[in-house]
Amino acid sequence: MKNLLIISSKKYLSKKISKDIFKILDKNKFDYATHEIDSLEDEKYRSNKIDLVISIGGDGTALKAMRIAWQLNSPLINIGPGRLGYLVSSPDNLQSILNDWNGNNYEFVERKAIIQNEDQNFPSFNEVVIIKNSPTRILDLQIETYQQKVKLRGDGIILSTSLGSTAYNYSAGGPIIQNDIDVISITPISPFSKFPRSIVVNKDSLINISINKNQNYAIQFDGVAEIQEKNTENTKYSYNLSNKSVKILGTDNNPKLDLFLNQILR
Repeated sequence: MKNLLIISSKKYLSKKISKDIFKILDKNKFDYATHEIDSLEDEKYRSNKIDLVISIGGDGTALKAMRIAWQLNSPLINIGPGRLGYLVSSPDNLQSILNDWNGNNYEFVERKAIIQNEDQNFPSFNEVVIIKNSPTRILDLQIETYQQKVKLRGDGIILSTSLGSTAYNYSAGGPIIQNDIDVISITPISPFSKFPRSIVVNKDSLINISINKNQNYAIQFDGVAEIQEKNTENTKYSYNLSNKSVKILGTDNNPKLDLFLNQILR
């Protein structure tokens, strides 16, 4: 029997969308466990083999689910409410997607994550943000890639995947990138020094970021996790795209980009 993990944001667990999904799963006689995503602990879902992850909620829940599915090496279906979302599919499509998956005849898209210092605990499918904590201080950084070094003084830096290019990256003046291209966009936040508007590097690039000592800053991973830092010595972080991907069922290769462009070009 196939073993499914169902994760949901708290507000959707008792709503009709979840009840309809549970009816479909019961009808198909799937074995599944349901958890509220913000209280789900690693050991609860890593102890058993999970054949499929289904998330119920909006784009924030979908991003958290992508991290979980990536760590489990399990395919993922993101189901959202009736309104449009960038990362979720309609519940009306779930039965068809499950039929294809159960028959081992399904299509999927793959999304790579940005990882820090080879740490697998905080994969970022949208962006990693290094940002100052003090409103009156400037963050001093040095970015090195392709054996080229660039200094930055400003509020911080955004490292974005193509999927995340329409999020914080776009708001900071970064480029919109087709979702199926594996690249990292490096975009400054309110630069005080002369710095390129953005730098886009390929999937094999290693990005080293050095931060001068005695600075107060935060590192944010998809807005899901955050590390607060106050370094007493020069600090270096390394970032690259992961080798493995999360497989997402029931979505086109560029759904987020298509929807985003339709909205801003109206």
